[in-house]
Amino acid sequence: MRRKVVKTFIFLTILCMGYIFYNVSSREVIGDLSFVPHRETALVLGTGKFLKGNRPNKYYWGRIDAAFDLYKNGKVKKILISGDNSSPGYNEPEMMKADLMGKGVPAKDITLDYAGFRTLDSIRRAKNVFGVDSPIIVTQYYHAKRALYLCESSGIASAIAYEAPADVPFLYKLRNNSREALAWVKAWLDVNILKKKAKFEK
Repeated sequence: MRRKVVKTFIFLTILCMGYIFYNVSSREVIGDLSFVPHRETALVLGTGKFLKGNRPNKYYWGRIDAAFDLYKNGKVKKILISGDNSSPGYNEPEMMKADLMGKGVPAKDITLDYAGFRTLDSIRRAKNVFGVDSPIIVTQYYHAKRALYLCESSGIASAIAYEAPADVPFLYKLRNNSREALAWVKAWLDVNILKKKAKFEK
C-alpha cells in the first residue's frame, strides 16, 4: 500500500512539474494567419491519421489544413513533414504528403523526414539533417510550446509556431494536455540532463 502511495505521489509531482513548465513558457504560438511572417519552410509535426476504431484524427486534419493555409497564402515556399515510419504499414509522412498534394501542394515543394519518431527528433533533424534553421512549426497549441522549447534548445531560436485547429471533445483534449505535461518533464530531462540527440543524427 505504501509503495502505491509513493508511486502516486511521484506521478503527481512529475505531472505538476510539467504543468509548471508549460504555463511559465513565454513562447508565443501564433493563431492568426495574418500575423504569421514569411519563412522559407513549414515544419509539420506528424501524427496518426486515424484513432482507434478507424475514426479520423482531427489533430491530423488540423495540421494538414494549417500547413496548406500557410502554403496557399504564400507564408512558406516549402513544407517539411516529419513523422513516424517505424513499422511496416504505418507511414505518417507519406499519408500527410498525399493529403497535402490532394489539396494542391505540388510534390516538389514537400520534403519528408521518415525518422521523426518524437518531437525532439523532428526538431533536431530539421536543423542538423535538412538544414532548416528558421521554420514555422505546425501543430496544435498544446504541443507547440514544447516544440518551440526544443527549437530554442537545439539552436533554432528564430523558430515560430502556427497553431493548427483542434476541434476535439473536451475529455480527449484533457487527456492530451495531461500527457503533454509529462512530455514537458521528459523534454527538460532530455535537453538538460541526458543531452539527447535525434535518431540518425550525425
